Amino acid sequence: MLTITKEFSFHAAHRLHLRDRSDAENLSIYGDCARLHGHTYRLQVCLAGRPDETGMILHFGELKNIVQREVLSRYDHADLNDLREYHDLPATAENMAEHIFTTLDRALVSDRFRLQQVTVFETPAAWATRSRSGGEHA
Repeated sequence: MLTITKEFSFHAAHRLHLRDRSDAENLSIYGDCARLHGHTYRLQVCLAGRPDETGMILHFGELKNIVQREVLSRYDHADLNDLREYHDLPATAENMAEHIFTTLDRALVSDRFRLQQVTVFETPAAWATRSRSGGEHA
């Protein structure tokens, strides 16, 4: 299998909390992350497929445009808790990886490639990855 990966970065704020819990309970669950804070996130998007006549699976510039339109335009310099996808879910790296994967999977439709993996780095030492399992279809 041949893959390509492009990395992006964005700045965003969030606070991890469960809406039905008190501030004290959220602090107990999430520690300092229950308070509003920000990160410079890194996002890696990996496609698997076969090159076309140009020798590319997908032009990196086209992938950049799709990720910009579908994800970065909403996430960069945002309070993630204000986004509809995190209204009822905490904006954890895990939930972000899942939502971004689902969003990009719908946007990256081709008979030559498919979205293989999305990794969201909350810090250089902490990240979550959502990969396509063997049984999933494009």
